[in-house]
Formats: sequence, structure tokens, C-alpha cells
Amino acid sequence: MAEYEIWKFLHICMFVFWLGTDVGVMLCSKRSVDPNLGIEARFQMLEMALKIELLPRVMWVMALPFGVHLSATLGYIEPSTITLALMWIFTFAWLVINVGGAANLDKPFGQNLSKINRFIVASLGIGLIVISLSSFMGNGPYEANSVALKVGLYGLINLTILGIEIAFFPLGQSFERLAIEGSSPDLESEISGGMSKTLIWVHATYILIFIVAFIGVTKIIG
Repeated sequence: MAEYEIWKFLHICMFVFWLGTDVGVMLCSKRSVDPNLGIEARFQMLEMALKIELLPRVMWVMALPFGVHLSATLGYIEPSTITLALMWIFTFAWLVINVGGAANLDKPFGQNLSKINRFIVASLGIGLIVISLSSFMGNGPYEANSVALKVGLYGLINLTILGIEIAFFPLGQSFERLAIEGSSPDLESEISGGMSKTLIWVHATYILIFIVAFIGVTKIIG
């Protein structure tokens, strides 16, 4: 089996498990804000969403190395062995920080990891967008083709995911109040409003993932 076919298969699996499982996260999250459900049931839905969300987080991170290797096998880029090694070191470190923080948000070290992750995500997102723009302006490091565009879009996806986390943070605080105070019209309005803001970023992320997948399949700009 050619190396290209292996990375193509992994790339497809990444998209399936990223977007497919994240839809489950979204549906569980939307049910958790339904005031017609009992408070215990709502927290069970929220807990299920947070557990399922760990898999999309892994796929989100792995999109970086899978994309690099797939582009390399297609001849779009020629990363050195050192570059690939450093990329994988960064990937595994980011994976530990990203997933570790999300899985341990109830602990101080998990909250610290999440803060570090937000810094990484913001830096990576802005950095990749700058690289993409530089490439389309003719300054490299890529040619003005589908790879440069996907690099920029992946950077933008990192920023929309950061938007999800920032929008969801006050929603988590509202659920803490729900557990202590119980339901009230004002609190339910706060929760539903927080979820609506979060879903704007979620839908933007889904659209961008679809666009990246379409560009990757069609090579619409080369």
C-alpha cells in the first residue's frame, strides 16, 4: 500500500471522528439546556457531552500532522526529518495539554492546562493564518494553492474553536448556579443565551471543516 493511501485513510478517519462525534456533543449540549428536563437529567446530558468531546479534541489536534504528511506525499511540501520530528513532539505535547485540560476541568491543574491550551490555540491559529496570507502574497513558504488555503482555514478553525471555549465558559458557571440554586426564569434565560452564543461558534467551525474537506477532495485551486 502506498504511503499516500495510508495518510489519505487517516485523514478521512480524522474528519469522520472529528465532525461526526462533535455533532453528538452538540446535540447532548442542546438537550442539557432544556428546562423541561429534570436537573439531574440535564447534568447527565452535559456530562455525556463533555466525555464525547474528548474524541473530537484528539482529531482536531491530529489534523495538523495528518495534513502535513498527506501534503508531503502529494509533493506539495518537502519537510525535513527534523521538521517532522519537531512537529510530532509539538503534536503530542499539545494533545496532552488539550485533552488533559478538558478531562480535568474540575481540578486546578486541569484549569491551568486549559489556560495554556487557549494560548497555544490562539498562537497557532493566528500563525497559520499569517503563513497562508504570506503564501498567497507570493512570500512563501507555500505556493498559492489548496495547501496554503487549507493551512489558513485550519488556523481559522482553531480560532472558532477558541470562540467555542470562551463562549462556553460562562455557561459552565451558570450550570454551577443551577446545581446550587435550582431553576429560575432568569437563570434559564442566561443558560439558553449562553448556549446560543456557543452554537454560533460551533456552526462556524462545522462550516469551515466542510470547506476544508471539500478543498482537499476537489483541489479546487490546485
